Amino acid sequence: MVFNIFKKGDGEEKAEATVEKPREGVAGLLQTMVEKLVDNPGDVVVKEVEGETSTILELRVNEEDMGKVIGKKGRIIKALRVVIRAAAVHQGKNVSIELLK
Repeated sequence: MVFNIFKKGDGEEKAEATVEKPREGVAGLLQTMVEKLVDNPGDVVVKEVEGETSTILELRVNEEDMGKVIGKKGRIIKALRVVIRAAAVHQGKNVSIELLK
């Protein structure tokens, strides 16, 4: 569950909770994690491509955010792949991530 808290125009702080619907499966998990990493979360697109034996998650981000997703020596993208594979195995799936330009 996600809560958004913001200020009203009259200067008083008022908390208003809005609940975002959770995305489905490992594609939603990947999109949520990447959106938290990048400066342009609106540009994050995850496309799920079903194969015969596995699923490929095609990840597209803003060109300026590529370095943040890859990380030094590829550590961030490797960590994302490990987490997504673990979540997919829990659901009985075989999933891989492709980072596209």
